[in-house]
Amino acid sequence: MARLLTWVLADGGGMRSPRRAVVWVLGALVIVMFGLTGRLYSLQVIHHDDYLKQRNANNTRGVTLPGTRGGIYTADGVSLAQTTFSGASIVVNPRAVPGGERALLATRLAGLLGRDGDFARQLENELYQRRDKYYYCVQYETPEENLERIRASLKLGELPGVEVRNIETRRYPLGNFASQIVGFVDRDMKGLEGIERSLEHWLAATPGRRLTVVDALGRPIEGLADQVEQPRDGARVELTLNSGVQAIVEDELQTLVERWDPVSASIVIMETHSGAILGIANYPGFDPNKRDGSAESRKNPAITDAFEPGSMIKPILYARAFEKGILRPDSLLEYDVELKVPGRRKVVSDKGHEILPEHRIYRNGREYVTVRQAIVHSSNTCVARVGMMLGIEETHDAVTGVGFARRTGFDMGGPRFGESPGIIRKKSDWTVPNSLVSVCMGYEIQVTPLQMLNCFNALANGGHVYKPYVIREVKGADGKILHQGQPTELLDCWVSRETALALRPMLSDVVSEGTARNALLPQYQIAGKTGTAHKVKDGQYSPDKICSFVGFAPADDPVISIIVVVNEARAKNVNKYGWRIRHYGGTVAAPTVARTVLRTLKHLGVPEQAPPQD
Repeated sequence: MARLLTWVLADGGGMRSPRRAVVWVLGALVIVMFGLTGRLYSLQVIHHDDYLKQRNANNTRGVTLPGTRGGIYTADGVSLAQTTFSGASIVVNPRAVPGGERALLATRLAGLLGRDGDFARQLENELYQRRDKYYYCVQYETPEENLERIRASLKLGELPGVEVRNIETRRYPLGNFASQIVGFVDRDMKGLEGIERSLEHWLAATPGRRLTVVDALGRPIEGLADQVEQPRDGARVELTLNSGVQAIVEDELQTLVERWDPVSASIVIMETHSGAILGIANYPGFDPNKRDGSAESRKNPAITDAFEPGSMIKPILYARAFEKGILRPDSLLEYDVELKVPGRRKVVSDKGHEILPEHRIYRNGREYVTVRQAIVHSSNTCVARVGMMLGIEETHDAVTGVGFARRTGFDMGGPRFGESPGIIRKKSDWTVPNSLVSVCMGYEIQVTPLQMLNCFNALANGGHVYKPYVIREVKGADGKILHQGQPTELLDCWVSRETALALRPMLSDVVSEGTARNALLPQYQIAGKTGTAHKVKDGQYSPDKICSFVGFAPADDPVISIIVVVNEARAKNVNKYGWRIRHYGGTVAAPTVARTVLRTLKHLGVPEQAPPQD
C-alpha cells in the first residue's frame, strides 16, 4: 500500500501520466463516498422521524377513540353540564379502504342506508378525494333500522374502514339555571361561553387512537395486535354555587321580573368570609340547550353593566371620614333640607325624604342631625357636607380605594368576558361645587353590581376585599386536583374593623327604620343601603331609574352579602291603598332582598335571631 501511494504521488513527468489519472479517480471516489455518507446520515438521523411517520402511514390505519368531556357541577353535586351519547353516526376511515374496493363499499353502504345510485357515486368520489384522510362522516344520526343492517354487515367484514360511532351530545339538565356562568359548546364540543370556554383546556377530552397494521392492499394483517392509546376524559369542574341558593335566586329574580318588568336585573349572593359566589342570576337569560338567545342575554350584567349607584355610595364616604378622624359615629352634622353649594347651579335637596323635625337637634339657631340619622334617611345634603369636608383628594381616594375603577379579579371576569372596570374620572377633572357633590350622591361615577357587592362585603367581614370566585375545584379524570379556588384578597383593607363595626348598626337601622323598611324581617336583621339613580338618555338625566339594594345578613354576624340591581322598572304597580308605587331602591329592590335573604339563610341552616326585648 505504501508503494502504491509513493507511486501515485510521484511526478510522472508527463501530461498523460497514469499516476495523475489515478489521483483523479481516487478523488472522485472520495467525493462520492462523502456524498453517500451524508445522504445516509440525512436519511437515518436528520429525517429519520419523518420517514418513519411516512412508513407507518403507509402500513398502518388509525381510528380515533374519543374521550368524554368533563362535567360541570354545583358545590353540592348537582349536574349543570354533562355529556351524553344519543344515536349514532356512520363514519369511514378513507385510508383503510383499498383503492379497488371503493366503488363496492360505496354501493353496499348506499343499499344498507336505503339510498340511490347517485349517493353511491358521490360517496365513492368522496372516498377518493379523502383517500389520505382518517375520517369522513357518511351519515349523521342514522336510523336504528339501518344501524342494525350495518352492524350485521360489519360482523361479516364486508365494510372495510367503516365504523358506527355514538354521537356525543352536551346537555344542560337545568336549562337556564346559572347559564351565564356555565356557558355552552358548539357542535364540535368546543366551549363558546362561560365555564365551557374559560376551562376548555381542562374540560376537553384527549382522544386516543387505535393503529392497525395493514398489507400493501390495505388489508389488516392477521396475527398482529392493534396498538391502542386509550383516550383521557376531561376534568370535572365543581363551582362554588349552592344549588339551593341558586334556585332561590333564580326564583326570586323571576318574581321580580314578573312584578316590575325591568329592562334588565341582577341578583348576586356572596359568602361573606371568602368571596365565593353562592348564587348569581341575571335577566334576560338564555337556555344553553337551545342556544337561541341573543348576545345581550348571554352576557353577565353583574360584571358587564356599569351604572351610577346613587345612594349606595354614601356609607363609603362616611367610612372615609371616620378613618380620617373628620367624623365620629356620634358626631353631629348641620342639617338643611336644601343646601346651596357656592358655584353649583343645582340645589342639593332632601325634599321628599327629609329628616323629620323630631330627629333634629336645635343649637344656637341651627339644626343638626346625628351621623346615624343622616345615613338612615339617606340625606343628600349631609353627605354633600361630608364630601366637602373630605375634599377632592380624599373623596377620590375613597371611591378608588374600595376597588372601583378596576376589575374585581373575578375568575369568570376580565376583558375576555366583557367585565367593566367602571368609570371614575381623573381627580384633575373634578370640581368642588359640581363633581365632588355629585359623586357623593352616587352620580358621575359608574360601578358594576359585583364591585359594589364586593365593597359592602368588606363592611360585613371587617375590611377584607376579596376577589370573587365561582370555580371551587377542577379534578382530573385520574383524581388529581388541577385547580383549587380559595379566598384571595384583591387589595389592602380599605376600612378598619372598628369603622366596619361602627357602621353595622347604622346600616341595620336603614332597614329597620330608614329607606329600606321593605327589607325588614322578624327572623333575621339585614344591614344595607338602598340606591336610586336616574338614567342618562339622549345626553341628559331622564325619569327612568336604576333601583338597587346592597347589604349583608345577619347584621350582627354576617354569613352572606347580597345585591339586587333593577334597571328601569317599567311596570306601574299600586299598593294596598290603590296608590301607585314609585320606583326607588326601597320599593323595587328591597322586597326582593328580604325574600331572598330569608329563604337563603333558612336553606343554609342559619339560626333565627332572638326577637328584641322590650
